[in-house]
Amino acid sequence: MNWVERVKKNIFPLSNEKYNIRKALDEWVYEGSMYDVEVADETCELCDQPNIRYQFEIVNKLNNNSLLIGSECIMRFKISVIDRSGKKLSFDDAKKKVIKDKSRLVTEAKEKSVLNTLVALAAKDHEFNIENFIEYFKERKAFTPNQLTLLIWRLERANIDFKKAHFKLTIRRNREKEQLLSLENWKLKRIWDCLSSNQKQFVLDRKNVF
Repeated sequence: MNWVERVKKNIFPLSNEKYNIRKALDEWVYEGSMYDVEVADETCELCDQPNIRYQFEIVNKLNNNSLLIGSECIMRFKISVIDRSGKKLSFDDAKKKVIKDKSRLVTEAKEKSVLNTLVALAAKDHEFNIENFIEYFKERKAFTPNQLTLLIWRLERANIDFKKAHFKLTIRRNREKEQLLSLENWKLKRIWDCLSSNQKQFVLDRKNVF
């Protein structure tokens, strides 16, 4: 079954239009409701694409039926995108909104991953007071070089599975920059995967590493 037949199979039963696929698709709008199901095992309810993690809800403006689809399908099938004021966006603005919305979901998922990892560390490493780290992360969404070095060491020592790239570094303040540049190379290597490209270049421009 090709994509046209799959979309027809899914869209016609929930649309007022039962024959013309374009007219049926024009009944649907994306208004900004989106969800992270955390595991990429859902299926797009419009095109049947598997392994969907981030779901975007489209609603039929004529009958209030809804479908949970992948973000790519919004643009691929030219689903109307509505802003907060109820205005229909142009194709370019719609694309920007969908990209921004998905980016927000991804960012929130990474932040949740960090918090879950910290909770797991607290449950396993009873000597470590994690509360201050959690509160700091909630406020700044990142850690100082000294905080990050300590966290990564404790996580590895506790054999906790985590993704380094989700742990972000902040060096907005001069003292944080000084902390980073003063780290011994073996400590810097431990947190290297947490640094952004610009942060890595900042270090490489100022000291010999590895």
